Formats: sequence, structure tokens, C-alpha cells
Amino acid sequence: MIRLDFIEGHEDLKIYQDTDMFLINTDTTVLGEFVEVYRNDTVLDMGTNTGALLLYASRFNPKKMIGIDINERALELARKNMELNNINNCTLKKANILNYADDLVDVIICNPPYFNTKEDNKSKNSFKNLAKHEQEFTLSELIKSISRNLKDNGTLYFLYLTSRMDDCLIELRNNNLYPKVCRMVFDENKKYSNVFLVKCRKNAKQGMIMEKPIIITRK
Repeated sequence: MIRLDFIEGHEDLKIYQDTDMFLINTDTTVLGEFVEVYRNDTVLDMGTNTGALLLYASRFNPKKMIGIDINERALELARKNMELNNINNCTLKKANILNYADDLVDVIICNPPYFNTKEDNKSKNSFKNLAKHEQEFTLSELIKSISRNLKDNGTLYFLYLTSRMDDCLIELRNNNLYPKVCRMVFDENKKYSNVFLVKCRKNAKQGMIMEKPIIITRK
């Protein structure tokens, strides 16, 4: 079922969502609010789904935005969402993240599937599995593709599982993506962080700032 929602905290940004597919959640919200871009930037959202993170990026009026996804059904909604919000500087493409290569961009945003889950523990919903589980590519393959598409000194905004943080940071550094800012995300009812946010620069000097954690309050 298609429903019309808005981006939390930004009621002027409307979004169509399909309840059979992956919906905006707290991961989307914290990553979207973490993103900062400049007016002359070209922004690439890798695995754009219905374009929610591009809507967040649009608040900064970047020069150009690109969204890629392997799911044509999601891209159809993303196109409607760009029209709905009168966004005319966005190109949406059906593409496999691993094979994607075009002009290098200034900023990449990525909210990737991060569950490395056995087949029998996955949902029967194929759309949600694509969005949540590593079935099309590994973390290493994903980060290689990100680095390949990002300009020198370009910026990556990334969200990943805290339990896999060590692996993630190693892969980033191995691909010349150096963490500059990191923020842990906590649910107010849980002792441990579930996900973390990281801002990286390609081929930049090493040195990372740990910013104040984000606490998710459940209504």
C-alpha cells in the first residue's frame, strides 16, 4: 500500500512510501540529520530506496544529486518523491552498487544493508531483505565501490552496526576513507549502542573526533 508521509522534523518534505517495502526508520533519520553538503556539491546516494536521504540532502540546495538502486519499484517512488517536492536537479538510475562507476562525486551518502544473516533467519519479503541483509555484496565490496566513486577529499556519510564497527573502520581506512567524525546512536531503553554514524574524507589526514552520542527517544 502506498501512503503519503513527511520527513520527521521537516514537514515541508513529503514522501510516498510503500508499506511492503523498507520504510523510513531511526537509521534514516539520524543519518539524514548527520549529512551536510555545500551548494556546489554533487551528491550520490548509494542504495537510495525511495529517496529519503536525497530529500535530506536537498535542504542544502546542492548543485546535483544522484540516486542509484537495484530496485526499480523503489526508484519509481523516488521519482514521484522528487516531483512531489519540486526537486529538479536529481537523476535516479537503476544500477548495481558494485558495478556503478560514473563521474566522481563530492559527497556519498550510504545507509547500507548491515545484517550478515543466515538464509533461514531472513524475512520472506524480498524488498526488505535487500534493504537490511548483505545478500548482494559484502561490506568490503561496498566500501571499495564507494571509494571508487568519490573524489579526493570528498566526503562519505555512512551508518553501520556498532557490533561490526572494527571491521567497518578497517575497511574504510584500507580504501583511503579516513574517519573524521563518529557518533554513537543509542536507544534510550538500551545500554549498548546499536548503530554508529561516521563521516569520512578520502585521502585526508588521519584523526577522528568522537561527538556526543545521539539518544533515540521512543514515543
